[in-house]
Amino acid sequence: MTAFDNLGRTENLPDEIAQQLRSRILNESLAPGQRLPTEQELGAQFGVSRNVVREAIARLKLTGLVETRHGVGTFVCADLAMRPFEVSHDDLMDLAQLIHVHQLRVEIESGAAALAATHRTRAQLDTLQQTLKRVEEASADWEVAAHTAVDFHLAVAHAANNPYFVRIMGHLSHVIHNAVRTFRFRNTGTPRIDEIGNEHVLIVEAIARQDSAAARQAMRTHLENAMARYRKLLGDL
Repeated sequence: MTAFDNLGRTENLPDEIAQQLRSRILNESLAPGQRLPTEQELGAQFGVSRNVVREAIARLKLTGLVETRHGVGTFVCADLAMRPFEVSHDDLMDLAQLIHVHQLRVEIESGAAALAATHRTRAQLDTLQQTLKRVEEASADWEVAAHTAVDFHLAVAHAANNPYFVRIMGHLSHVIHNAVRTFRFRNTGTPRIDEIGNEHVLIVEAIARQDSAAARQAMRTHLENAMARYRKLLGDL
């Protein structure tokens, strides 16, 4: 097995190690059923402690990529086709992959918005409106705005009152936040910030008046515009 890439040291080390191992597993440099190097060996290769390696392995176990056999070691799962669904940060690093993931997001979130319009409670609407206000207040700081935008979309999922929307959006929220940072949304300028804020307002207004079709369309328009912003930003880099 070839050496691993040097760690950037600017991100969370367990996450970065997990990403490198994940890439090796998915391209079958680490084949199904193969035993991973020991924690000590991986620690030496990456130049980190065994605790850091242990955290990275735990992340891979959560996504069903590896399994630990007590007293034997950690192995790549034999049937990767049965692993739990996931979208990783790596899936958003290529424009074609980003488009595929975003198409999935459009369909899921527009459906969640439609359900939210007919299923939301008064308390959930209050939460949505409060989250919208926080997004607007954070518009001058893109790092804070990225977090609050994720909170907004999760609040819509909660208002749908279907736990599976919450679970899948909870999974996507981390990589969505990383995408916002990676593609440097902070450089899109004030007119774009206003545009995004207006789109959020239309979503909340439709949910507030319990207009399912309008909520679905408002979310779809928002996310399709977001994809256009991604494309424009990538073209400018």
